[in-house]
Amino acid sequence: MEQEAYPITYGVLGLLAFWGPLSGYDLKRIFDHTLAPMWGAAQSQIYKELRRMKELGWVEMEREEQEARPDRKVYSITEQGHVALRQWQAQPPGIFQLRDELLLKVLFGTLAAPGDIAQHLRASIATHEMSLLAYRQNAHHIPAQGTYPQGNRRPNPYAAEREADPYFALITQFAIDFENTGKRPPFPLGHSSASFSGFLSTRSFHP
Repeated sequence: MEQEAYPITYGVLGLLAFWGPLSGYDLKRIFDHTLAPMWGAAQSQIYKELRRMKELGWVEMEREEQEARPDRKVYSITEQGHVALRQWQAQPPGIFQLRDELLLKVLFGTLAAPGDIAQHLRASIATHEMSLLAYRQNAHHIPAQGTYPQGNRRPNPYAAEREADPYFALITQFAIDFENTGKRPPFPLGHSSASFSGFLSTRSFHP
């Protein structure tokens, strides 16, 4: 049975194409640094995708011996993997669909207990502020292609002083703009559910 590839499959494959041979542990660290604005993945999912791509012939695995530690499995992209990545890039992306439970709760805010919606929004703003801080820090360390350290050195994808990749910079800026938008609530947080209808009466909505 032929293995099926998913967007996260190509995300991991792209990291291998961009930085070269990496271990699953390295991939998880760099995944969290670079792909977090659009995709999240657990460590187990990273290894699952590596196994999938190995069966597809998109990656190869080599073992590196380590003193007093288990062998390190290092994965590298194959020519077949590069072809698959280019084919995926040529395909139109799936239609974006926003799924946000907070927005769903706001939609039915009339049915909420007084203060609940404002409490949810305050918690959401705090989360966006934390993410914004992380993305702003990343903006000062945009990675360059092929700069991930090899061997037994601790990974630091931002260590090399080479020209930053413009596409990574673009996505980092998008993430910053997105988190700034998330910090702005749809209505003043001082309004309770009971008085929210009064606030809406002062607004003009145009299709």
